Amino acid sequence: MHRFIVAILLLAAPYGAFASPGALFAESDFFTLGLGIGSGFTDGTGVLGDVDGDGDVDLVVGWNRWSVYAEDRNSEEHLTHWGWTVASNDGLGGLVSTRDVMHAKREAGASSSPIVSLYGNDFDGDGLLDLAFEEGLNLELWHNRGEDGFATILQLPNVGFVGLADGEGDGDLDLLVMEYEDSEDEHTHDGTSQATLWFNDGDAAFVRSERFTLDSEAGFWPRLWPAEQSLGAGGAMRLLWTRSCSQQLREAGPTGIWLTQPWAASAEPPHFFDFMVSPCYSTLLQAGRGGQVDLVGIAELTAHTYHGLALWRLNASGAVARHTLLDSQVHVQGRPLVSDLNGDGLPDVALVDGNLETGPALVVLLGQRDGVPVLEGRYRLPGTRGHEVLAGDLNGDGAADLVVLGQNEDGEPLDVLGGAFVFINQSSPPTAVAVEQATPSDFVLGANYPNPFNPATTIPLSVPDGAATVDVGIYNLLGQLVRQVWTGPLAAGEHRLTWDGRDGQGRPVASGAYLYQLRVGDQLRTRKMVKLK
Repeated sequence: MHRFIVAILLLAAPYGAFASPGALFAESDFFTLGLGIGSGFTDGTGVLGDVDGDGDVDLVVGWNRWSVYAEDRNSEEHLTHWGWTVASNDGLGGLVSTRDVMHAKREAGASSSPIVSLYGNDFDGDGLLDLAFEEGLNLELWHNRGEDGFATILQLPNVGFVGLADGEGDGDLDLLVMEYEDSEDEHTHDGTSQATLWFNDGDAAFVRSERFTLDSEAGFWPRLWPAEQSLGAGGAMRLLWTRSCSQQLREAGPTGIWLTQPWAASAEPPHFFDFMVSPCYSTLLQAGRGGQVDLVGIAELTAHTYHGLALWRLNASGAVARHTLLDSQVHVQGRPLVSDLNGDGLPDVALVDGNLETGPALVVLLGQRDGVPVLEGRYRLPGTRGHEVLAGDLNGDGAADLVVLGQNEDGEPLDVLGGAFVFINQSSPPTAVAVEQATPSDFVLGANYPNPFNPATTIPLSVPDGAATVDVGIYNLLGQLVRQVWTGPLAAGEHRLTWDGRDGQGRPVASGAYLYQLRVGDQLRTRKMVKLK
C-alpha cells in the first residue's frame, strides 16, 4: 500500500519534491571558505570573475560574523562585523580562500547592521574583476589593481545599485543607480528617487550624467531590459519597473508593472498594468520584439515563505499569460539565476529550493523554443542552508558551471563555516578540457590572430569529412553567449571566420578576455582571446 501511495505522489508532483535528479551537472563539491559565509541576504552575496589575472574564474563573497571587537567583552550583546573573502580558483573548479578582509563593524547601540552586497564586472577592460560594494544606501566602486588589491574609485551616498551596462554604446560599462532624496528605510526603497547613469570614461573614472536621469514614483524599482542594455545613438535605455517586495506584502493585492519606460529622450508614455505578479525574487528571463517581456518570479507567498515559480509573459497590448514552472512544494531561496547553461543559446533558470522536509536542492530548468522553461532536474544540497546561485566556467572547458553559496552544517549562521557548493557542467566531453591540443583526425580550432585584437580577429578551423552542423560562438568568462559567429554546414577542409568584436545586437563589446568555441556534434574545442581598447 505504501509503495502505491509513493507511486501516486511521483506521478502527481513532477515539478516538486519528487522530481528525478538532473544529468547536466555532476554531484556538488563543497569548499569551506570561512565563518559567516552563506548566511547573509540572498542577492549580491558573491560575484565570479578573474581576480588575480591567471585567466581562471575566482569568487569574491561577502560575509557577516559575530563581532569580537566589542569594547565590553563581558556584555551579552552580540555585535556583528562584515567584510569579504577572495576564493581563488585552483584551475580545476576548486576554490581556496586566499584573502579575507574585515570592512566594518556594527557599533554598540546601533539598531541593526546594514545590508551588504557585492556586484562586479571589468570596468576598465584589463580582464580583471572590479567590484561594486553596497553597504546600506552607500555604494563604492573598487578598481582591481592586481597584486595591489582593490582601490576605491567612486563613493556615492544615499543610492541603490541597479546594474552595470553600456550606456553610451562605446564598449565601456557604465553604472546605473537609484538616487534617493527622502528614503526612510533602506530595506523598502519607498522614497522619492531618480534613476541616474554614471558614465565610464574608459579609464574606470565615472561621471554623473545630467541628461540620463529619470524620476521614479515612490516604491518602484527599475530592472535593466536584457535585450537592449545600450542606449545607443537614440539614447533610450529601456527599464522594467516593479513595486518593491515589501510594498506588495503591505498591500496584499495586485502589483503595478511599468512594462517599458524610456529615458527622458523619448516622449512615449510607459505601459502600465495591474495584475497578480510578485516582484519578490523576480527576474527578467528574456525580452522579445514589440515590447514582449518574460518575467520569472515566485508564484505565492505565505508567512514569509516563497512558494513555487511562475513565468509571466507580458506584451505591449496589455495581454498577460501565466505559466506555472514549479509547484508550491518548492521554497525559493533568493532570486533565480538566468543564464545559458547547456549552450543552446536559450535562457535557462537555476534556483535553490530550501524546503527542509524534502531536502534542500539546486533546481535547474532548461529554456525551450516557445520560451517556457521545463524542469531538467534537482541536485541535492547536503547543507542546511543554500542561497544565491552564480554561473561561470570554473574548470575552463567553456561550459557554464554553477556555484551555490551556503553552509553545510547546523548552528548559529554567523558562527558556522560557510562556503560554496560547486556543480561542474557535464555537457562538454572530457576532450574539451584539453583546449590547446589539436586533433587533425577529428577537427581543429586554431589560435585566433591577431590576439590581442581590436577591432576584429580571424578564427582558423579545420573540419573533417562527415561534419554536419558546425557552431562557432563567442562567450564571456561567465559562459554567456556574446555572438554566434557561424552555425550550419561547412565543407571539409580549412576555413577562416572573422569576428568583428560586436555582440549579437551589433554593439562593440567591452575590452577584456573572451572564449571562442567550436562545436561539431557532441565534440567541443575552446580557446581564449583578448580584445584591447
